[in-house]
Amino acid sequence: MGIRQNSITHFILAFLMSGRNTATYKKLMQAESLADIDEGSLGTTLSRLHKKQYVSKGAVGWSITNRGRREIARMGSQYITCPFGIHAVKNTLVAFDIPENNRKARSWLRNQLKIFNYSILQQSLWFGPGPLPLDFLHRLRDLGIADMIRIFTVKKKEIVK
Repeated sequence: MGIRQNSITHFILAFLMSGRNTATYKKLMQAESLADIDEGSLGTTLSRLHKKQYVSKGAVGWSITNRGRREIARMGSQYITCPFGIHAVKNTLVAFDIPENNRKARSWLRNQLKIFNYSILQQSLWFGPGPLPLDFLHRLRDLGIADMIRIFTVKKKEIVK
């Protein structure tokens, strides 16, 4: 039996196993279960996390330690899990103009859009499913970049020749 999608275990394993690679993280988060993960890969990952004291092995199995929880809060809580299915209709256009001095927020936004399965049209123009979750919109406001972003809903697609 695999790990339930959108459970905390699913999030932690997906985040920790992705090695900070957004594409891998997105793939793991969209998987119906993590049952297909190679046992050797999982064992290696758990061993590495154990050495860093992020997880511990007890009588009932593996669990995340307080240090691991702090690390997840520090690194992983910035991203929002994808609320869209694999075959979600792409109907939202996101355009942004975030200055170079706010590089971290711009990088966060691009990574978050990748997690939401958006496709890049240009560096600051992305197309994907919508509507975007309220948590995402609140995060934009908290990062101070909400006024630098425009979100459009596409009603009709036309190919102009």
